[in-house]
Amino acid sequence: MKYIFAILIGAALFGCSDERAESGPVSGSLAVAVLPDQSIEALNARHGPLIDYLEKTTSFDIELVIPLDYADLLDKFDNGSINLAWFGGVTFTQAEARSQADPLVLRDIDLEFTSCYLTSASENRSTIREFEGEDFAFGPELSTSGHLMPRYFLEGQGLYAEQFFASTRHTAGHDQTARLVSDGIIELGVANCVIVQSLLENNVLDPGDVRIIETTPPYSDYVWATNASMHEQTRALLLDAFLALDASDPQHRAILRSQGANAYMPAASGDFTLVRKAVRLHGLQTDSGER
Repeated sequence: MKYIFAILIGAALFGCSDERAESGPVSGSLAVAVLPDQSIEALNARHGPLIDYLEKTTSFDIELVIPLDYADLLDKFDNGSINLAWFGGVTFTQAEARSQADPLVLRDIDLEFTSCYLTSASENRSTIREFEGEDFAFGPELSTSGHLMPRYFLEGQGLYAEQFFASTRHTAGHDQTARLVSDGIIELGVANCVIVQSLLENNVLDPGDVRIIETTPPYSDYVWATNASMHEQTRALLLDAFLALDASDPQHRAILRSQGANAYMPAASGDFTLVRKAVRLHGLQTDSGER
């Protein structure tokens, strides 16, 4: 597996027109990108085993791309330099509208996803409403679990972040939000629950420093999606490879665990109806990476 950070070697990666002309087995290179919701080191550790498995199973030469930010992921997918991408709910709905992204698979946990509100372990308050007038952090602005859905549910309770908290900021990723809480820089932050649990289990985040006080209601989040121009055979190979991951196999179980999953299942556009509603409500344009 090769790694690329923010720079791609354009057309050399994947000759879609040539591949469509082939009648035999599909082969060649794929550029696979992941949502940059953690540090590069954390993303390599999380996705590396899966990318190696896909490369071995499909016989493609796969390059893992870590975009600069969420908007960069959308731009690269739109210009065709990425063939397969791991999107959050918001970025998927944008890529679907902008670039005809085709949902491939999601994890078994992705239809019932939640976000966690973190505060100091020594904090006595136990509800969000008790943090009125304090400093608060969302994740990246285009993050489904770090921003859009927490905001959607807060406003459903009549809590408008910029009015309710003394200050509201956006971090670069879920791990950064957790560190700001752990370091006492902010009193409350919201982050992806799966990442929070992973940080705690791997001792990146000290359970003696932070605690979860509330979680959001469930929503759909995260999906692997293919470029609209992808050859049908290529898409079928990828789908079969994801669905073949079996938790009863020790090697597969390690890959699934790195993804925070027990299995993969086919994805459908309709899985993200609630996210689309929140996107429309909060004015996130579906034809660009801007708000």
